Amino acid sequence: MTEVADRTPGRLGRVLKFGVVGVINNGVGYALFVVASLLGAGHIEAMTASYLVGMAISFWGNRAWTFGHGGPVWPSLLRFLLANAVGYGVNYVVLNSLVTGAGMAQIPAQLIATAVVAVCTFTLMRLWVFREPRAAGHA
Repeated sequence: MTEVADRTPGRLGRVLKFGVVGVINNGVGYALFVVASLLGAGHIEAMTASYLVGMAISFWGNRAWTFGHGGPVWPSLLRFLLANAVGYGVNYVVLNSLVTGAGMAQIPAQLIATAVVAVCTFTLMRLWVFREPRAAGHA
């Protein structure tokens, strides 16, 4: 029990930091989505452009600050890109389903899609992209 209690503040801190980075990258990305939408871009085009900008903010913010990852950049960048390919796919499916399937306006639909993707990408970032290295002798 003590081991779990000792690690909880780190986990909570990580979630809070991920939230701050997420608010920044999603805020910038969502603002770009809204502007692109108001300028006439379709929901997929607007999402794609804003997702790419958000990815750049997310990688550097989460690598350096949220997870304090000190490992080599390239392996974590490759895992990050793969995790975000999954996130992009989730965003695409949710957004397209809401806009095309349910007839929702694209700007509010992207807010819902963003929340779903945040849960998905946090899990992938924590467990795979910026995972803590295993200590020698542990399986």
